[in-house]
Amino acid sequence: MSDQGAVISQSAQAGLGVAGIPEGGRRDVALRFFWIGVVAIVFFAAALRTPGLASRSLWLDEAYSAWFSALPLGELWHSVPQYETHAPLYYTLLKGWRWLFGASEAGLRGLSLAASVATVLLVSLSGRLLKLGREGEAVSLLAGLLLAMNAGNIKYAQEARPYALETLAVTIAIIAAARLVTLVYRQPGIGLRSVASAAVVLTLSGGLLLWCHNTALFVAFGIWCALGVAALMLPAADCRRLLAVAVISGFGALVLWSPFLPWFLKQSQAFGAMQFWIELSRFDLISAWILAGGGRTPAVLACLLAVPGLWFMWRRQPQLAVMLGIILCVPLSLVLIISFAFKPIYIDRLFGWMGPILMVLTACGIVGISRSVPVRSAALAVLLLANLHAVTMQYAAPPIEDLRELSATIAADVRPGDAILAVPNELGVGFRYYSDAAGVTYLPGSFHISRQPANDVTSATLEPRRSRRPMSPISQRGSAIPIVSGWWRAAPISTIPTA
Repeated sequence: MSDQGAVISQSAQAGLGVAGIPEGGRRDVALRFFWIGVVAIVFFAAALRTPGLASRSLWLDEAYSAWFSALPLGELWHSVPQYETHAPLYYTLLKGWRWLFGASEAGLRGLSLAASVATVLLVSLSGRLLKLGREGEAVSLLAGLLLAMNAGNIKYAQEARPYALETLAVTIAIIAAARLVTLVYRQPGIGLRSVASAAVVLTLSGGLLLWCHNTALFVAFGIWCALGVAALMLPAADCRRLLAVAVISGFGALVLWSPFLPWFLKQSQAFGAMQFWIELSRFDLISAWILAGGGRTPAVLACLLAVPGLWFMWRRQPQLAVMLGIILCVPLSLVLIISFAFKPIYIDRLFGWMGPILMVLTACGIVGISRSVPVRSAALAVLLLANLHAVTMQYAAPPIEDLRELSATIAADVRPGDAILAVPNELGVGFRYYSDAAGVTYLPGSFHISRQPANDVTSATLEPRRSRRPMSPISQRGSAIPIVSGWWRAAPISTIPTA
């Protein structure tokens, strides 16, 4: 052996790298760069979610979030579930949030922004939380960057609605489930105590998920189905152990959700008798994927990369690849089947939670598509440019409904003693948020018939229209009643006395 070879051999025996740097030191450098990357991605995500947070008007659903969160807790938990088809947990959290940060547009939306940024943080950390090594940490950082620039995730980070919180709950639950599978896969015969912490996190996040939205039951079903299938891919003893943990954690999540179960059953029965206001189309078969991918072009690129991403994950730990595939497909398929075959319940925004999963698979696809660094870099650059364009277009898009401008138009023309007739009546909630003028009556009241003023009001027959065009105010000064028409068509309204 030459003298140089002997030196290298001695250095290796001493735990040194080829450059004479201790292996521990190299790990410290890599870890430092990892945490710098995590912090940079989180700040980048927050920066992308801030524009328009305060300048964009609330739309109708957000106005309801503002209204519900202002109600007393007793009414919020005992009366509101009688007519609102969402669990009251989000409105309760928003009530506490607005107490801390105010009820402005930015204040109300801050809870969703925080949940979205927390989701980006968890995705960026997922490789380290699952102890997947340097390659796994690199993939998770890349997935965090893609999610930070995902236009669909940014959209619901800027809305005072529960979808960003639901996405956070789903992400926590999936990481906890993946942690359970990874522990059992890597340590055959592992004791139940060793997986207890992951099982508790899965239980709590599953309960939170169920409280976020009524359709979250489909998502929870998909997560636990995926966990069960992953267990069946393990040796018999480990399979039984993991199935037992899955059953216990699932039962615990249901127990946490059980106080709302009677309301859920009543709401489901009432919803079954309602006419759904959104018509389904063949576009709905792909609209959830477009939302999860962050826009049409980014979604096409993300889905194309997710296919080799699944194969990349399968070669390293097939249980995780199967889990993510099932979670992506089962809940969406169930909702689409029910919507097209029985009762329409599908809206694309219900599936924003798919974004983090798709971004993880996309990141796996970028890393696994080729060993060539230029090829990987080119794929990443094209996807980032597509994401940037989608985010820019989203910033430039007008508000869903400009309730602020509409309320200002009415406020400039209203006089004490006038009555504001909102068609449909839900629009009155937005007027109350932006301009609750003194001496002005809003007709009809919101939801409760007991909340309507005692005036002699003849109800209008409302028929939904297919198109949702911007709202425009129509004033009728003959009877001193401003009438506001939205995306609904009202039958002729009889004279409404204002005296």
